Amino acid sequence: MADGIHRLLNDLELTRLNRLVVNSRFTVEGQLQGAHASPLKGFSVEFADYRQYVAGDDLRHLDWRVFGRSDRLYIRQYEEECNLRLYLLVDGSRSMAYGYEHAPKFTFASRLAAGLAYVTVQQQDSVGLTLFNTGRVQHFPCKSGLAHLRALANSLADLTPEGETDLATHIHQLAEQIQRRALAVIISDCFDDITKLQAAFAHVRRRKHDVIVYQVLDKAELEFPFRELGNFEDLESGTRLITNPKAVRQAYQEALGEYLKQLRSVCAGLDVDYNLVTTDQPLGPFIQQHLHRRQR
Repeated sequence: MADGIHRLLNDLELTRLNRLVVNSRFTVEGQLQGAHASPLKGFSVEFADYRQYVAGDDLRHLDWRVFGRSDRLYIRQYEEECNLRLYLLVDGSRSMAYGYEHAPKFTFASRLAAGLAYVTVQQQDSVGLTLFNTGRVQHFPCKSGLAHLRALANSLADLTPEGETDLATHIHQLAEQIQRRALAVIISDCFDDITKLQAAFAHVRRRKHDVIVYQVLDKAELEFPFRELGNFEDLESGTRLITNPKAVRQAYQEALGEYLKQLRSVCAGLDVDYNLVTTDQPLGPFIQQHLHRRQR
């Protein structure tokens, strides 16, 4: 595993992640019996409902108290527990290459994805990965095991961000790709048309998936700390603009603030778990705090 996950996460971070659990807020559908509630009825742990007895049913599941009250035979049904299927969608477009005083956004995004994948595999669940940018998509199906984790981590560590963002399109594709209820995790700077993103998030939620969005930004993108006349370049289109930061700072921050407000509102309206994280934040504590919050 050293050539995979250790390329992105150090021993201290892995030790912290060992104690964590990735969970879905809703019922999931997996292939193996595990620790997550399933919408499928069986005879497992959590009581769900009754149904009338039919010939051939196991008599051990008869509820004799109900029989005593109603003189009718009923079978107790339970919710099966099944494995979690985590699907990671990671933005590899050129805008994710930006980094001012800290590592590029894509480096943080890769480490975040690797951390979540590590926790998922450690709890005996399965994880899939889609890495995308313009014209190129790397897809790994949902599997478990250390060999699979190693392959995911190596792909994250090897990718160089390039091309333009088309986040909404890839979210739609992810919604169609996932056949069973699962947990979909989107890691991106989320710089896309807000109307398109709303439609894409709605598509995933209509299919009953739990959704986490991690919007990864550089602190400089929020604070705009620049002071001197400079040459600003759009990393995706290559467009350059020479401007005085002092003259545009207020308008820039107002526009960005409005966009972030709209994005948070869209996610809240669709019951999407939205999280803004900046690349200067320590990764281990961030993952730990968020996963603990989801468990509560």
